[in-house]
Amino acid sequence: MAQLGPDGLSEQWLLRDCGDRHWQLIALAMGQARAVFTDADGRPVYAAFCATSLELEAPGPGALGGVLGLRSALFRLGASRIGSIHHLAVDGRPAGRLRMISTFVGHGPEGGNRGILRRPPLRRVVLPEAGPELSDLAAHSRATVRALAPARPEPAPLLAVTPCPALDFNAVGLLYFPAFSALAERARTARPGPLARRDVIYLGNVDPGDSIALHPEPGQGAGALGLWRPDGVRIATVRSRYHQ
Repeated sequence: MAQLGPDGLSEQWLLRDCGDRHWQLIALAMGQARAVFTDADGRPVYAAFCATSLELEAPGPGALGGVLGLRSALFRLGASRIGSIHHLAVDGRPAGRLRMISTFVGHGPEGGNRGILRRPPLRRVVLPEAGPELSDLAAHSRATVRALAPARPEPAPLLAVTPCPALDFNAVGLLYFPAFSALAERARTARPGPLARRDVIYLGNVDPGDSIALHPEPGQGAGALGLWRPDGVRIATVRSRYHQ
């Protein structure tokens, strides 16, 4: 039941579960029993996501009580990023794929979530080089960011909301990455069908108490939304597609 929603597999459950798998796989590759990471100076660092891409097949009948299979693998993407691929099956039938790319970050000297900095972990990890599934996602994400309009659109946002610290932030005080997808889902004005694909590029974060405004992304096609902080900084761009 926890893994399902009205349209089949729960996106929020899946992101949280695979996010934890991603962290645990990194710890395992580093020879650690726990997914707790520090840099060379002993400061905490976190495997923060740069991009995720979730693809879901149209839900079939009888999902409740079915057997969910998840096959996960971890890869290296250049010198500073790590990617994972999670293949999903329900009762042996392919049900979707989640691709995730992360880099290690830490809080800057002033603290707060507006000053997150890239910071390598103390322990290095040896992984196989990523193939096209992840390298294509990385290249597409870079191209998307380059094509984004630099300024926030002027019209009123589709949704303006202040995330709840107890519900939307994680244990290290960052707006948790599944919350970005949840906000994009709340902003849609029509319900064409179950989710088919959601691509998220994470560009920043917010502090508890900050509001987030969601605007359409000009020139990025239907279903593309930008998430903006009050200081005019885009913290994410989200593209969503749905089964008809």
